[in-house]
Formats: sequence, structure tokens, C-alpha cells
Amino acid sequence: MPMLLGTKGNEILKWRATAELAATLKRRLADQWGCSSARQAESFLGQYIGSLKAELSYEEQFLSETSILDEAIAEANLDELQPLRTRYREVAAAYFRRRQSVLALFESCNNLQDRLLDRALSMAQARMQQPGRGSAPRYALLVSGARGRGEETLLSENRYFLLHEEQPPGSLEFSRQLITALGQTGLLGAEPMFWHGSLKEWRALLDGSFPLPETEEQHYLLTPLPPFAAPQKQGPHEMPDWAWRLEALTDLCFTQGDASLAAEALKTATVTLQNERNRGPFLQLARRVIGLPLAVGRFGGWRLERNGEHRGELNLEELALAPLLMTVRILSVHVGIHTAGTVNRIKELLEKGALDVDLSERLLKAFQCFMQLKILCEIRSEESGSFCNPEEFDEEEEVRFRSSLEAVLHLQKIAYQRMVGQG
Repeated sequence: MPMLLGTKGNEILKWRATAELAATLKRRLADQWGCSSARQAESFLGQYIGSLKAELSYEEQFLSETSILDEAIAEANLDELQPLRTRYREVAAAYFRRRQSVLALFESCNNLQDRLLDRALSMAQARMQQPGRGSAPRYALLVSGARGRGEETLLSENRYFLLHEEQPPGSLEFSRQLITALGQTGLLGAEPMFWHGSLKEWRALLDGSFPLPETEEQHYLLTPLPPFAAPQKQGPHEMPDWAWRLEALTDLCFTQGDASLAAEALKTATVTLQNERNRGPFLQLARRVIGLPLAVGRFGGWRLERNGEHRGELNLEELALAPLLMTVRILSVHVGIHTAGTVNRIKELLEKGALDVDLSERLLKAFQCFMQLKILCEIRSEESGSFCNPEEFDEEEEVRFRSSLEAVLHLQKIAYQRMVGQG
């Protein structure tokens, strides 16, 4: 879906595929009518109308099938959930192959994630009604990651934070049941990312003073570390990378439960970010993010995998998408932006003067380029890692990809000047 510039106030950057389509159609009709008879012009216009009707019919079919799947997931038993999830992804993938719309795929996958999460919570609450398990506490479930940004794709994984009242009866049992249900619905990966605790414990977690749980369920919980501390080397339960703390707090959204409890938790995360953004650990983290390598080396050659099953391929996630997302994220924290979502962050960076109009547009196009490739990789390989072979790019695709990388490099330089070059 093309991205162009708007010109009004806070809407200076926006998606304008519809406006571009209308302008192109108007221009082509004018060109055709200028050199055609009335009968030829009528035939030409009829072809357009037929094509538009076919596309509208496809849209109706897509919306109808996803609506049916939504209803089926809400009532499905365990044996039915996985086939329904697979079918939903197939429908979303088919739509993407036809439309190439990143935003539409985000919307579909966000919806699938939410429907599965609803089902997992329903299952956990139903199981709590069995004798001896108590009742579900007042809770708020937060999600961090792609869903928190509103950028869920076919194979995204997220982190879950369950907050509940201060030590209510049944809180630990409800957490156990929810963990089980999340796994059964396919929302927890091979390395479950789940934390639960009270609002007091959440605040302590962000302060780095929450003790390790002494329960048999410890392997389900996130190792509590300060949001920007250096990752611990020892211990089998630490987070998988050093950047999770920043992502966990910035890419966080409320999904289900008590809104007031969630609001307090989100406020705590925002305050933590505000307090940390001018301190040493955050600036050290910023240096590492700004220095992430890109897919093109210093002399213009590709950085390709040298070994393994992806030898000769390019790691799209590591060398293109991650540097873009992480640099936008860390620059947003630095200038005090709390919006979730890469597109919205770029727009707000423009509004605050951290980016100019030209680079903002180039970054939006880079985000679209990288996400389209990532989604195609997920469709093709059905695995979360995103690898592509640059030799398969045609001339136009290579120019577009290299231009996108240049935009990210420019962004890294600006972030360095603002955050590191200050002294």
C-alpha cells in the first residue's frame, strides 16, 4: 500500500493509497477519453467498473469468512482451535498476496490474536469454577511486543503480564490456568514469556527489587531485572536478549480485564521510561541500538549468512527490520514519545522536529518494504525467522531495498547526533 505525504497539521504524514488510486484513475480516464470515440471510452470505463465490482466482492468474501472464523474461535474446543487458527492465517495470507497491504495484514493478525486471547481467558475462568480452585481475581492482562505495537504478523510472539489484586485467594491458580490456556491456544512459544503479580510487585519489578518466585511454576516467569540493566549471564531463565526491557515497557498495551488496574500499570511503565531516559544504562543501550549493523556492508556488499540452512541468505529481521524498529523506539523514548506503533512514532518524531519530512517518508516506505518481505518469508517458510536471498530481487526490488537501508542508516546517524554526540 503506497505511502505519500499529506499537508494538514498533525496529518502531514498519512497513508494515502486511496487518494493515489483515485488520481491515477482520473488521469488514465482523461488520457483514454482524449483519444477515443464515445463507444471506446464507454467500453474502457466498463472494464474499470467490472474490476472494481470484482474487488468489492472479494472484500465482502474476506470479511464474511473472517467474521465466521471469529465466531467459531469464540466457541471452539481445544481440538478445533488449531485448525481454526491455521485457516484464519491462510485467509489473511491469501489477502496479503492479493493486496500486498501491510496494514490490512496487521489488522487481521491483531484480531486473530485478540480472539485467541479472549478464548484463553474464557477457558482459564471456566476452569477456576471447578471445586477447590477458588475464583478468578480482579486482573488486568497486558501484552508487549508486536501486538502491543499493533503490528502482529502471521508468526509473531508476544510477552504477557498478568496483574492482579494484592494476594487475593486464587491468584496463583488463575495464573497457572491462564498459562496453560495460552499454551493450548498457541499464544505461548517454545520459551514462554509470562509474568504475574500484584501492582506492588509490578512496580518492584520495574525497580529491579522483585524476588525470584519460589514456586514450581518458576520456569514460566520472566526473570525480574531492572528495565535497562545489563543482562545477567548466569541462570537459565533470563530474558533472551538485552533489549527486552525497553521493548517490554514501550510496546505494552492493555488487552483484557480491569481498566483501572491496567492504567496504573501502564502509568508506572511510562514513569520508569521517563526516569531512565537520561541515565547511563539507557544511553549505553542507545549506543548499542544505534550501532546495529545493516544488511549492506561498508563497501556495498550484502551481509549474508555463512553457515547453516540459510547460508547465502540475508537475515531480514536482524539486519533490516530490527535496526529500524529499535532505533525508532529508542529515539522516541529519548524525546518523550509514548505512542505505540512504528508508523505513529515516526509521525510524532516528525511533529517534534526530530526528523524532517523527507526522512520520515523514506522511513515509512522502508517499514513497508521490510514488513512486506518479512510477511512473504512467513508465508513461504512458515517459520518466525525472516531470511531472503538478495539474488532473487529484481532490479526494482533491489533499488527499493537498498534505498530503505540508506534511510535506516540516516536515522541511526541522527539518533547518534542527538543522543551520543551531545557528550
